[in-house]
Amino acid sequence: MTGTLPPEQAILTESEIKALLDVKKVPWRQWKNGISRTFKDLCEYHHKDQLYFRNGALDQFIIDVNVAVVIVLYEGREGWLELHEAYQQFPDGSKLARNFNGIAETMKRSEQSEWRKSAIRCLAEELQFHDSSAYSLSDWRKIEHREPVASEKWNGVMAAYHRHIFECVISRKLFNPHGYVEKNGNRLIYFKWNPLNQLQLKL
Repeated sequence: MTGTLPPEQAILTESEIKALLDVKKVPWRQWKNGISRTFKDLCEYHHKDQLYFRNGALDQFIIDVNVAVVIVLYEGREGWLELHEAYQQFPDGSKLARNFNGIAETMKRSEQSEWRKSAIRCLAEELQFHDSSAYSLSDWRKIEHREPVASEKWNGVMAAYHRHIFECVISRKLFNPHGYVEKNGNRLIYFKWNPLNQLQLKL
């Protein structure tokens, strides 16, 4: 889907967010830690990140989330490989299977006009790639505006993801054939390599 991003929204207070959720009969009081997230998590995302609220059809409560997506690639002896988020594991042993294409981080409000900075931060936070000389990151991005779907994080909420996609080719120095593991709060996120046919963006 293509289109125009929703306008930047002022930061709402917790009371204002609760009121919006109550009008749409979203069961926010039942949100708990685990695979799902809490009401406090939603407020923190909204205050710090590019996560905005709007009303949808049929009494839907929609969050618009701007995400930096980095497609991480490596050219090995047998061809190109692409990194995927395989699954997330939680303290109680539960797993959330993803097979998500690339790595991703919600974009910060402070990165509103500095899109590439979000991609660089994503590489550092998710994969611990801090040496920019060890990879090549595309200078420009393509954007996908996706239709709202049921949120994995907050029950009763619809999420529309606006994916700002970059490509990154890593050097042998950064390559781990077994993939990578990120510790994110109480979760472990596992990334694995899959075969890839060719590059999509010009580096």
